[in-house]
Amino acid sequence: FLVRNAVRADSCPPDLLRYIVETNLGGVADADSRGNLPLHYAAGYDRVAAGVPRLPGGPGASGLPESYSKYVIDELLYAYPDGASVENGDGTLPVVLAIESGKKWFGGGIRSLHEAYPDGMARANLEEGHPLASAVSFESQQAADDDDDDTLVAALDGPSDGGEEGTVATGVDGAGGRTRKRRQRRRIRKDESHDAIMFVQRPTSTARDVASVMWANEEDAGVAMLGCAALADRAAGAAGDGDGGVGGVVSVALHGVTAAVNAMKNHPNEPAVQERACQALTAMGPADGRLEVSFAASGAVSTVVSAMQAHVSDATVQREACRALRAVASSPGGGDGDRATVVASVSGLTALANTMTSHPDDAGVQSEAVRALEALVARGGGSGGDGGGPGLPGLPEQTEALLAAALGRFPEECAGPVEAIRASIAG
Repeated sequence: FLVRNAVRADSCPPDLLRYIVETNLGGVADADSRGNLPLHYAAGYDRVAAGVPRLPGGPGASGLPESYSKYVIDELLYAYPDGASVENGDGTLPVVLAIESGKKWFGGGIRSLHEAYPDGMARANLEEGHPLASAVSFESQQAADDDDDDTLVAALDGPSDGGEEGTVATGVDGAGGRTRKRRQRRRIRKDESHDAIMFVQRPTSTARDVASVMWANEEDAGVAMLGCAALADRAAGAAGDGDGGVGGVVSVALHGVTAAVNAMKNHPNEPAVQERACQALTAMGPADGRLEVSFAASGAVSTVVSAMQAHVSDATVQREACRALRAVASSPGGGDGDRATVVASVSGLTALANTMTSHPDDAGVQSEAVRALEALVARGGGSGGDGGGPGLPGLPEQTEALLAAALGRFPEECAGPVEAIRASIAG
């Protein structure tokens, strides 16, 4: 019941929905008394049965953008691709329900259902000249080119280890990012990407909507980068609201933190994505520890450190990552010493030392690195808990030499933070 209820809620956070699906794979293929799989409900069974289909291209009952529907359908198809060919008790396929509920070809998930079960469109009895009939015809014309692309992908990636088509998926890769084993998931659709990019750049798009679009188009580096930029903008704008701005930032972070982390995990080799995601996390930093926002539990801290390790030579990524770590340590939420310990436990202090070593002549990098160390040492209570915290373990042996070098090269930018670090360590 858990998967079905999460889908029918029509507002389950994307990261939570993915977790529910992946930890309850049997439920994805479980039909209810009406013969409906969770996929039938994602396609719009409740709305069609009630006779109140959504307007084409309009939001769902929860107010989420159309792309949220695509995301849910894609997650269910990834777990159980044969679900697209299963009829419910009324003899209706998911793709027919999606059409009757007014979903869109690109953003609403109809294309995903068609790719999983091409024969299903014939059951929709589309009239001649219907826009979807034209879309299917165009898709067929592209089939030969797509087959060639798939052959190349298979040659480059090797055989799939995810089982045969039509089986329930076994989960995701251990690296944290989603490994799309289905061939159709490997190709980024240009038209779909254009719609998503335009949406996340729209000033009126809320943080929740931006995050939903990012999840639905997680393979697209352009959407990831611009989505993170939008989240940073929303959080910065909310910082000027009441409650010192923290309340508004929390509302952004509730949806934005996991979306930014997911973007970083899916595009680890894209410096622009890493940079923008770190900027977004920095802007959302004041929300850490409030309500359900947790940079540690979401993997934000470890993902930022991974970005630093993967892009050591990129000064911009290093600078923005240092700012993100400082934002985590400086957050007004609870768990002062715990934050510093978390950063240390994922080799964050070593990453900061490597940053300073690799960019000795970059004032921005040196300044942000020492400021991050200052915040972490202050929260951790120095190197042995003298400041009231549990202590900050793992300060690299070369820390003092690096601080001295930064102070010598850039005294104006680094004097204050270096003096504060030395005072905290000395107790």
